[in-house]
Amino acid sequence: MISIQDFPPKLPFQIFRIAFVIPYFVFIAFSLEPPKTKLRYFSLIVIIIYLLALPLVYRGEYEEIEISPIAALAFGWSFKMMIWLKRCLYAEKEKQIGPFYLTMFFWRTLPNDDTKVKKKDSKLTIREINLNIIQRVALVFLKWVLFEMCYRWLTYNVPDIPEESYPVRIFNWVTKGIPALNQFLLLYYAVGTSVIILSLSLGYDFFLVLNGLLLRFLITLNNDKEILFLEKQQIKYIKEWCISMAYDTKHIFMYPYFSTSPRDLWSNRWQLFLKESFKELAYLPARNLFINKSKRFSELIGVLAAFAMSALLHEYLLLIFLNKYSGEHLFFFMLHGIILVIWEGITGSTRETDSKKSLLKSILQRSVMMIIILFTLPGFVEPFARHPHWFISSAFTSYKRDPTLDFHYS
Repeated sequence: MISIQDFPPKLPFQIFRIAFVIPYFVFIAFSLEPPKTKLRYFSLIVIIIYLLALPLVYRGEYEEIEISPIAALAFGWSFKMMIWLKRCLYAEKEKQIGPFYLTMFFWRTLPNDDTKVKKKDSKLTIREINLNIIQRVALVFLKWVLFEMCYRWLTYNVPDIPEESYPVRIFNWVTKGIPALNQFLLLYYAVGTSVIILSLSLGYDFFLVLNGLLLRFLITLNNDKEILFLEKQQIKYIKEWCISMAYDTKHIFMYPYFSTSPRDLWSNRWQLFLKESFKELAYLPARNLFINKSKRFSELIGVLAAFAMSALLHEYLLLIFLNKYSGEHLFFFMLHGIILVIWEGITGSTRETDSKKSLLKSILQRSVMMIIILFTLPGFVEPFARHPHWFISSAFTSYKRDPTLDFHYS
């Protein structure tokens, strides 16, 4: 039954999910071509706001495992929609902008020249694809075993999570000399972050396995054959997309603990899925506001704006997942933005790989970055660790925290 006596109205989860998905398809229908009127622009913007607001309004009404995918899709789709609208607004010619749905699955940086993909398409064999799939399956199995081991260790070694937030404890450490954390908490948070990375990485690897199977099927087709409603040219585009995903795309998590610099961590090794969104919606607009200032200053503002957007996004997700705001993710991401600015102010920009970098210098940089990561991790992990129920679970057990260990929940 749907109750409208309270706000928000109580909805069965299936109805809630339909209420979330329908506006998405409405947006697709209204974005087959760039909007030509202010009313069309306004309508599309309202849909974006609706998609972002719906999970927020219904936070705490459903289980974390139910609401989490909805929240992830909300910001993922909304960011792509905002980028599409931005490009429509600034496009010199309407023909430069295609339908929105064509941009839905293009989030990664592709080679500047597509000859690499075409060349690989002409030479790719079933044997090579089979080998790629087997390697992916083996990697998924190894990551899954490591995930289960780390998850089991976390559940059997739960520490007392400090009552105060990490920024407050750092302030007390500076002003009163009270330690902000201990060695075991450092280890626990490092393993906890590894579990989060492995969980997200496994989902992506599983998708890569499916991508490989689809590619194998498409390679075996006759070039003149059509499938269902797909024409030959469309099949060709899908095949090239699968090849690019399998062979030319970086993994969204590239061993973050081995970063050599803050830029290496955030540009090459951590959650590359969101890189384009932060660049298009935060970095470039903020940088362009100060385009008349020095290049270094305008880029500094752009970097801090990108980290601010990331911080707000994570606080948005925490508010939906945990029904609680702590400000710790805001602290974590803004601190890393400041660290990146200071690092590059001292060492210079590291956007391009230095082929002449010595082994000793690389080891030193990785060691410094490891220290930075470990001592900032509490700001990222503690909001999850305090919650009585982990929304990431293993295949063998689900963990529910003892409420007596939790100072933030009653």
